[in-house]
Amino acid sequence: MKDVTLYGHLTIDTILEDTKQVQTLGSMANVWKSLLEIDNSIKIGLSPIDIGEALIYIDKEKSQRYSKATLNLKSFQPKIISSKINHLIYINEMTNTDFIKDLDGIVTADICPGKKLNLNLLQYIDYLFISDEDVDDLVELENHIRGYIILHSSTSSFVTNGFDDFEYHLPKEMILQNVNVLGAGDIFASCFLYKLLRESKQDIKNWIEFAHIKTTEIIRNSI
Repeated sequence: MKDVTLYGHLTIDTILEDTKQVQTLGSMANVWKSLLEIDNSIKIGLSPIDIGEALIYIDKEKSQRYSKATLNLKSFQPKIISSKINHLIYINEMTNTDFIKDLDGIVTADICPGKKLNLNLLQYIDYLFISDEDVDDLVELENHIRGYIILHSSTSSFVTNGFDDFEYHLPKEMILQNVNVLGAGDIFASCFLYKLLRESKQDIKNWIEFAHIKTTEIIRNSI
């Protein structure tokens, strides 16, 4: 059995920053890399479903990224891997979601800009990561989610299960300026997944705080 299995999108990213241009792997690769940087003993399964490409421009002065992506250039049948945690990458753009109902263990997912999410899938999701800029109707998500919605930005999170909710704000002195934020959302999810995997005590507030602080630390160390 794996600790964490990643399903969904793997992208070939062309990254532009100032006059530099590099190509690298993104999406699933970002989560895989971050998990291993946090704890290289984690057993990770990989099941790419869609292969795509993305063109990304990094503006470090504004700590912003801008991108255009073609996410579904090539598709594969999902390979279900027995795992404690199953993380679905870009669930709203996945070409095959039929397998989700058959996953064992905890199921987490994230959303990217693009297609509207099929709300019926939320009955299978324990933790949904979504950027605050990608939310159209939070109440609608709350009415369908099995577990928690984690609405996050680089400095804060709003967490709700439709009944109870809380907010977390990163201390002002920890907020980074003029940094490359590429992959920050994937790092944040990875930090949360690490806590979800390693801690038996169900303390989502602690997991969110850790995810924000550790993400900031990882980004700072990469400067």
